[in-house]
Amino acid sequence: MLTVEKAHLLLTREDGLSESPSHHRVALAAAALADHRSAGIVTLEDVPVDRARVLVTAAGTTGDPVLDSSLAQVDALAGRPLVSTVAAGKPDLRKAVVAHLTETGRLTERKAFLATRHVPRGTERAELLAHLTAVVLDEAEPSDEDVLLLGVLQHLNLARRLLPGAHERYDRREMVRRIEALTREDLLVQAVRRAVGGTCGTVTAAAAGSAA
Repeated sequence: MLTVEKAHLLLTREDGLSESPSHHRVALAAAALADHRSAGIVTLEDVPVDRARVLVTAAGTTGDPVLDSSLAQVDALAGRPLVSTVAAGKPDLRKAVVAHLTETGRLTERKAFLATRHVPRGTERAELLAHLTAVVLDEAEPSDEDVLLLGVLQHLNLARRLLPGAHERYDRREMVRRIEALTREDLLVQAVRRAVGGTCGTVTAAAAGSAA
């Protein structure tokens, strides 16, 4: 699965609603940029996050239908500031992600009154959460993808609730400190933090400060 697909699964509740309606697209944008970076389509300037820009470094397709559906969007992001790009939810892959996860059986369509929801199917969401819990508990080596996903959960104030195995071992301050230590150097995590600043981000920052 792409990082953006994993991010969507993590942020989708069992009833099909989002764990973070206000910032779901911010999380997916950061994850999508990570996927495009891995595919060699974009790079991010290696400067402080407030000055970092998105650089489009390759043309052509990636071979992945979800990523390729957003190539025109990505081209339009060339030279744009990273933080404002993530805050705007760009590139927006949500429809393509939902369609692909449904096609591959990881989501199932459920019709409700006046609405259609796509709910997680199978055990993959639980397995993702269990793996991230193991990373926080230092029982698994973190990948770059793990770092981004943990940073997203932390800055959307979801880590403590969605990773119960971790908060059973760590109190709130210790858990924040642990995740901050893992994620603070990641440029996309920093961009998410800036993008949600003033809401979720201020709570996380306060907790991290008290943990110092």
